[in-house]
Amino acid sequence: MADTQADNSQELLIAERYLISLDHKQPDFGGCATYGAQDMTASGASYLALAPFAPSARLSEFMFFRHESVIPIQTHEYCQGALWLLCPHPPGPSLAESLGLWTESQLIDGVIRPFAGLLQKLEAANLTCRSIRPDNMFVGQGLHKIVLGPLGVTAPAEKQPVLFEPLSSAVCRPSARGEGTTDCDIFSLGVIILALAIGKLPLEGLSDADILKRRFEIGTPAAYMQDQKVPVGLRSLLTAMLADDPHNRPSPRDLVTIAPSKVFTVRPVIPARIPLMIGGNAVHTPQALAWYAGRHPAEFSSLLQRKVVSNWLHGELELSVMASLIEQASASFLPAGGSKAVDPATMVITHAISVLDPAAPMFWGGIWFWPEALPQMMVQATVRPDSPDDERTVRNILSFMVGNSDAFLSAHLPQRQRQRQQISALSGMARRMALKGAELVRRFPYEENSFLSCLSKKCLDARISVPEGLLQWLNRHVGIEDLPDDMLARSGFLDEQMRSFLEMHCARQGIIPLSQSQKAGLPGWLADLTLLAAVQRKFDSTPLSFLAQRALPLLEAELRQWRSKSSRARRRVRLGKAAENGNLGVFLATVNDPTGLRLDQRQAQEAEAEIRNLMRVLDEAPERKAANDREARNSGEFFSLLTGIAVAMASIWLEFCQ
Repeated sequence: MADTQADNSQELLIAERYLISLDHKQPDFGGCATYGAQDMTASGASYLALAPFAPSARLSEFMFFRHESVIPIQTHEYCQGALWLLCPHPPGPSLAESLGLWTESQLIDGVIRPFAGLLQKLEAANLTCRSIRPDNMFVGQGLHKIVLGPLGVTAPAEKQPVLFEPLSSAVCRPSARGEGTTDCDIFSLGVIILALAIGKLPLEGLSDADILKRRFEIGTPAAYMQDQKVPVGLRSLLTAMLADDPHNRPSPRDLVTIAPSKVFTVRPVIPARIPLMIGGNAVHTPQALAWYAGRHPAEFSSLLQRKVVSNWLHGELELSVMASLIEQASASFLPAGGSKAVDPATMVITHAISVLDPAAPMFWGGIWFWPEALPQMMVQATVRPDSPDDERTVRNILSFMVGNSDAFLSAHLPQRQRQRQQISALSGMARRMALKGAELVRRFPYEENSFLSCLSKKCLDARISVPEGLLQWLNRHVGIEDLPDDMLARSGFLDEQMRSFLEMHCARQGIIPLSQSQKAGLPGWLADLTLLAAVQRKFDSTPLSFLAQRALPLLEAELRQWRSKSSRARRRVRLGKAAENGNLGVFLATVNDPTGLRLDQRQAQEAEAEIRNLMRVLDEAPERKAANDREARNSGEFFSLLTGIAVAMASIWLEFCQ
């Protein structure tokens, strides 16, 4: 990472080329915090520098994606561990500033055909857009041609208003929508076309809840176009694009070759003459019932038990197959008579909803979500939880789903291939990580998205998404004020999120996750140093002197395992020099030296044996001792012998026994 930052911290030079002005904040672009940037090698070249926090897991593919209807990501660089994306300026204002009123021919030539080509190319690459909305679409001055903001710079559909999302994801919280399908993008494009055709957004002034309620009551096409002056030539097209059943929406291929006044047909939804009442609401379709089941799970569970739902489906809508599946799902999970009451957020609700609306997302634990979005939901719940229990709820859902995937892959999920594939992918990821419990759940977001920033609250604002960046951040934040001695001794250098972040990046490089060293009984701080040394060796050779200096007193205490006083002294000097040099591997090896320690212990054992031998000499039999004494006196050596023994014992004692 070639980067520098000015002393006043208001300018950032990355890749020795792009100068980012941190004090010139721009309006968010593509859903990201954005700053002005200047190319220092080309006079006058100006860019927008985007600062993503949790971009798409497939950002690397979007970086190389090119289409005339998309503002490209020109380049990307890391600075102090944070990812920066450089993009050209948009050609003009966004549609959020002014929609205007477009004619049918202008819409076909400037929006429908170009964006159909874009979606066709994305579909061929197995990608989705999920960012078609007014504030991310730009039109040049005096032109009737729209370009889209950069792709993949935020999590899929996370910035999408409910108005622009099909019901299959509109019911979900933004982080729970997942990548979606091309059908989702077709719907969003249909909303844009409608807004440009009538000069305003449909259902203006309504809350998200009211928008959803209206759409479920009469269907999205009617809710959006009722009482609107929609051009006759576009009405059938928009009815198809805004259809709640994704199978009724046209494909990009259908739109690429569209001609004026082309007619599209949609199979109509036949509502029940007599509605089913739930939560005080009159429900006329199975799809609406599925949504209200999530809003009133206890009442819905009661309706299932009393077979009100199956009877209504069979009698009012003549959906005998669906009614039979509802009864099967209920019989499989509802408790027998006399047993404990049903928990509204159990499998019976999940499976019944899947029968009522095969296109609906999963409902579990009171939350609508697509399984593939669970890692991103964990990110959101960790960083900005919707409620105090949000993180625990999402954690439990993810843990239960990957541990009990078979329960979600049963025969009671007809036409749910998309969900089954997503659940299977999550289970496979869990098996590859070979972790359990909280550690597994914590690793999931990092495993799923290598561009994700470290979620530790300590360094969240730094947006660190590469391991070397976290090393340098730690080296700058290991002072007493940031990490008191008692906290260091108790919790180590890293918190749980930092460990998961680093272990994931190590695992991607084939390094065995070093959390095992902690399980082997090492103190937390020493386990952290072991992990950090491995990361430094693999990713960044920059010295970590401050970090090593902070660990020096702790490692010096570990020298007590050496019995030899002179060896301890020599190693203490080497330890101090290694701390100054900041190489954690050498620093740790000074203490973690099994060969040297075995030699030290063997010498200590030999010394102890020698002391015992000398003690035996002093304790010889009195007769032999007396004879030796007389002989020694006669030869003048008695005093020298005692002195020699005493000196030998003292030397051994001082070297190995203190």
